[in-house]
Amino acid sequence: MSVNPPNVLLVDDEPWFSESLAYSLEGRGVTCLVARDATEAMSLMADYMIAVLVTDIMMPAGHAFPGVEATETGFRLMEHVQYRWPGIPIVCLSVIGDQTKIDVLKRKGIRYLRKGEISLEATVRIIATLAIGRQYSA
Repeated sequence: MSVNPPNVLLVDDEPWFSESLAYSLEGRGVTCLVARDATEAMSLMADYMIAVLVTDIMMPAGHAFPGVEATETGFRLMEHVQYRWPGIPIVCLSVIGDQTKIDVLKRKGIRYLRKGEISLEATVRIIATLAIGRQYSA
């Protein structure tokens, strides 16, 4: 099965951020889907073939993740995606600075990019490379 063009799911509750990232990615031939919370992200994951998940950490959980604090939502979403769709690359794009949590993400194979420390151009290049590299994968 192939993704052509590849779909990237952007999960962030800050619309201005997702919109600028989506605009830049679409300029590289990538289709972007945008979710504002973890519940919406799970719905899109179930409905579309996603090449790469790009998610923030601090955001609303929505009804699919009852009792989850906003500060933990992204972690729960990434865990669920890795369990249900283990082959999908995940990029965590957030402002967390807790090195212990970042190390845990990295050990799980999640690429961590810190908002404000990495340029939009570099972020787009990394995500597009991951997405396009998967467009011919099963």
